Amino acid sequence: MSRSGELAAARPRLAVAAAPPPAAFAQWLAELAFGGAGWPELLAAVAERTGAACRLVAETGELLADSDGAGGPGRDAPPDDVRRALAAGRAGGAGPGGVPATVRCADGWTGRAVAVGAGPRRIGALLVAEPVSAGQWELAAAATTALLIEAVRHESPPPVVRDAPTVLRALRDGPGGPAGSGSPPRLGEAELLRAGAAHGWRLDQPHAVAGIAYTGEQQRRWASALSWLDRPVLAEGRLAWTLLHGDVEREVTRLRARLDQIVGPGQVRVVAGPLVTGPARTAASFRDADRLLRLLLRSSDGRPELPFGQAGLAQVLLAVPDERLRWFVHRHLGPIAHRDDLLRTLDCWLATGGSRQAVSERLHLHRNSVGYRVGLIKRLLGVDPLDPQTVAVLRTALVARELLAASEAG
Repeated sequence: MSRSGELAAARPRLAVAAAPPPAAFAQWLAELAFGGAGWPELLAAVAERTGAACRLVAETGELLADSDGAGGPGRDAPPDDVRRALAAGRAGGAGPGGVPATVRCADGWTGRAVAVGAGPRRIGALLVAEPVSAGQWELAAAATTALLIEAVRHESPPPVVRDAPTVLRALRDGPGGPAGSGSPPRLGEAELLRAGAAHGWRLDQPHAVAGIAYTGEQQRRWASALSWLDRPVLAEGRLAWTLLHGDVEREVTRLRARLDQIVGPGQVRVVAGPLVTGPARTAASFRDADRLLRLLLRSSDGRPELPFGQAGLAQVLLAVPDERLRWFVHRHLGPIAHRDDLLRTLDCWLATGGSRQAVSERLHLHRNSVGYRVGLIKRLLGVDPLDPQTVAVLRTALVARELLAASEAG
C-alpha cells in the first residue's frame, strides 16, 4: 500500500460524519496531522468536508499544497494580494463588510483567504474556492491548527545557509525553474528572500545592485580591499557586485571612497542599477548595472561613479531592445557611424553648444579643422546639428551607440 493510502486508512474516525461542528473538525484534523498527514492530505480532508477545492500559499504567494495534489507551475498567487488578505485577516478575520478577502492565483483560480499562523509563526493563507458560504468558512478556519502542526515538521531541519556569492549569482539568474541543460535548478522567490535576509539584504524592500570595477594592477590589494568592505560581495576578477539599500547615490560614493582608501585614488569605478523591490526584479537591476559599468569604463570623462539616477538618457535607453537601438543609430548616424573622428567632434559640438573654441581645446584641433569637420557632418547627415530638435535626436543616437558598444564589449 502506498504512503498516502496507509495514511488514509489510518485516519481517526470523525464522530459526526455530516457537517461536523468546527471544534470537532479541528480536533479531528489535528489528530490527522499528529498521525503524519502532510499538507496535501490535510487539504484533501478540508475539501472533502467543505465541498470546495483548497490551496495553501505562502506569504510570498508560492503554492505550498493543494487539495487535488496537481501542483505544478502557474498556480502561485500574487504576493501583494496574499499580504493584503493576511493583513485583513489579522485586523478582523475578514475583509470589508466581514467578507473574507479574495486572492486570485496566476492560473485564474480564485479563493477566499484564511490566515494560517499563530504568534510569530506564520505560514501564509488557506484559500477556499469561491463561492464560500459561512459554514465552509468556519470549517476552513478550523483547519489552521492542523496546518501549523505540519509546518513545524517542515521547519525542523536546520536551514541551509548559502554563502553571499552564491546568493548574488542566484539573484543575477533570477528565480524560477531549471537554469538550463546540466545546470542546477534556480532558487525560488521564498528561498531567495530567506537567503538574502541571512546576509542582511531585505529583498522585499527597495534595493539596487552595485557594480564595482578595478582598473589598477595590484590584484592582491584589490582582493584585500573587497574583504574589508562592510558588506558581502561577489568578486569576479576585476569586477565585483553587491546590493545597496537606502540612499543609493550616497552609498555608491561611500563604497568608492572606502575602496579608494585601500587601493589608491582613481582606480575604482562604481555604478548602481535601478531600485527594485522583490527578488524577481533583482536580475533586472543586475543587467542595468552591468551595462552601466561597461559604459563607465568606456567613458573618457574620468567619472568614477554612475548611479542609475545620474545616467541621463541611458536610464531610458537601457529598457530599449538592442535591435531598436541599432535601427535608431543607423537611421540618424549611419553616414558617420564608422568615423570616430567625426563622432567625437559631434559629441563635443553638442556638449559645448556649438562652440568652435571649446571643441578645439577639448580635441586639440585647430579651429579651422573643427569648422571643416562640422561642415562635413552637416553634409553627410543632412541636418543642422544645432537645430534644437536635431540636437535631441543626435544626442540620443550617440548615447544609444555607446550603450551598444558597451554591450558588445561584454
